[in-house]
Amino acid sequence: MDILAVACALVATALYCNTLQAGFVYDDRRAILTNPDLLSNTPWSKLLENDFWGTPLSDRGSHGSYRPLCVATFRLNHLLGGLEPWGYHLVNVALHAACTVLVVRVARKVLAGRNSLGHAITGFLFAAHPIHSEAVAGVVGRADLLACLFTLLAFLAYSAHCERARSPFPLILALVSSTLATLAKETGISSLALCLLWELCRGESSRKVNCGLVTRTRSIGIVSGSLALLVLGRLRITGTRPEFASADNPAARHPSRLTRGLTFLYLPAASARMLLCPSTLSFDWSMDAVPRITTLLDARNLESAFLYASLIAASIWTVKILRRPPRRLELASSTLLAQYPRSVASRCPVCAGRRAGGCHTDGCRAANNNNNGPIGTDCHCAKRLASGGAASRWGARGGRAAAGGVAASLGFLVLPFLPASNLFFYVGFVIAERILYLPSVGACLIVGSAVSGCYHVARRHGSRRKGRAVLVAAALLVCLMSAKTLLRNTDWFDEESLYRSALHVNPPKAYGNLGSVLSAQGRVAEAEEAFVQALRYRPNMADVHYNLGILQQGRRNYEEAILSYQRAIHFRPSLAQAYVNLGAALASVGRGTEAAAVLRAGASLDGSGLKDKRAHEAARVQALLQLGALYADQGRLQRALSAYREALHALPDHYPPQSVYNLLGETLSRLQQYAEAERWFQASLASQPDHVPAHITYGKLLARNDCS
Repeated sequence: MDILAVACALVATALYCNTLQAGFVYDDRRAILTNPDLLSNTPWSKLLENDFWGTPLSDRGSHGSYRPLCVATFRLNHLLGGLEPWGYHLVNVALHAACTVLVVRVARKVLAGRNSLGHAITGFLFAAHPIHSEAVAGVVGRADLLACLFTLLAFLAYSAHCERARSPFPLILALVSSTLATLAKETGISSLALCLLWELCRGESSRKVNCGLVTRTRSIGIVSGSLALLVLGRLRITGTRPEFASADNPAARHPSRLTRGLTFLYLPAASARMLLCPSTLSFDWSMDAVPRITTLLDARNLESAFLYASLIAASIWTVKILRRPPRRLELASSTLLAQYPRSVASRCPVCAGRRAGGCHTDGCRAANNNNNGPIGTDCHCAKRLASGGAASRWGARGGRAAAGGVAASLGFLVLPFLPASNLFFYVGFVIAERILYLPSVGACLIVGSAVSGCYHVARRHGSRRKGRAVLVAAALLVCLMSAKTLLRNTDWFDEESLYRSALHVNPPKAYGNLGSVLSAQGRVAEAEEAFVQALRYRPNMADVHYNLGILQQGRRNYEEAILSYQRAIHFRPSLAQAYVNLGAALASVGRGTEAAAVLRAGASLDGSGLKDKRAHEAARVQALLQLGALYADQGRLQRALSAYREALHALPDHYPPQSVYNLLGETLSRLQQYAEAERWFQASLASQPDHVPAHITYGKLLARNDCS
């Protein structure tokens, strides 16, 4: 049993136990509560055809996020526990604990030598890092957890393939795990790239059995071909790149190339800073949460320069070490040994050169049967020459192992981040904390290696005090990270606490979402103040204008509500629900002609290219029903019947039809077409037997027939 891995997993579980009672927040609503792919009446094959949010990939409004494996786990959760959040959070915590175990196993592979301290720091830091709160506490973050899990499995399987005489089973396991990682989330496609990097760095030198150049080339070819197939398959499935709103990634549509370039070069530096010092976290970094860099004089360019200079320097050092032939390394180590005989060769492998009273220690004499020597002479232990040669060879191998470890750590840090970096193509966000879950493996490996290196340097120079200081600093770091994680998890307990935690980072988005939560809780005055604050920061937010209009309409401030709905339509002409509410508000103040025109315009909106096409289709049906009710109130029953029939033809599969059937029956009954009206009432009750309006209107019809 790997005690260290188990201990790290227990720490990870303990830190996230306070998320088990959390609810569905933010993106969880769309991915869980309104996702049709989770319903039992949806065929399982739809998971392969729809995106992460349940929208068909062929639809122009699709997000393009193809994650059927993650959605399948959501559906299993739904089958076992319905919409109870506890089960979803439990799976996330278990996945994080499993990833922590695998990170410790990867650290044992990557960090060279007997580096128990480095392995421990890596494992505990990964378990406790606050950047993981979004991925673990937010149910949607399961995609990142699964991608990380299978990426680590693929890496470990391929390293076993390199060490076990190129056995085919570990290679097959690596390919399967990489495919599953890609089906969990797009970042999982980096798993095979990490395998290739490990092969180039350590694949040949770390094997116990020399399998020859042919078998190594074959492994590289298989992995490279599989990686190409995964990339091509992923591009073919998603098709064209999805379109994102300018608020999601403002710099992407900035007219200045300099601004776009400097800003996107800075975003990886900002992400790296959050990995090293996660003091400021937010559920959303869109809009102007990260101000754009418009000039070379911006001080943030120094962060970008430092990051890329560090990566380039580390890469050059790694390539230089790895390209040096092993024999040349051994010769350099032997030359160093000959140049400094007193500092290296005189150190006894038993007493490490320490003498008491001009003699070797008792343990040294007992082990080597050596004689006492004069003070200051070389050690005459029997193992000196053999140990010197071994030290020479270990120095050569240790240098390559260290370089390979640095390369692998940088690979884990950089490769999974590249698809979301905005450096090669634009994505629909600026910074996303859950995207950093897999890259944090590389960051933890680097920190673990650095702490271990500092400790061994301190001990090598005989300073126990400095060594203890390094250990205390490392323990303090893990404790601070743990405390921050516990606090951050409470932010994800419910939506109100989550949005309040981001008021200082992304005020317009946080205030806008907070207003919606407060409005749903009936805290109207607080909600209105939150909406007003959001619009002060960003006046062109159509959703906020629309939600503010709902509040004003509920308080019967119809004129203010009309202005809010009109602003919402002005900033987003495709917001169909705003047309429905605007028509209702206009009708309430007696402006029937304007209301009819607005409702007709809302019913005629094209929904292609919209993200939430289901909501748009439902709003179009509601616009037609509202238009029919307006005509019916005016006594224009034939026009009302025409509007209801039009709504019937536009009815999407996900819209409950009983209300449309009942309105058709009611209008036909008023037109004295009783036989057809009865059929629609019966259809309404067949669709939903407990539909009260249909029972009432159908009862009136039956009573009328009995009287007649």
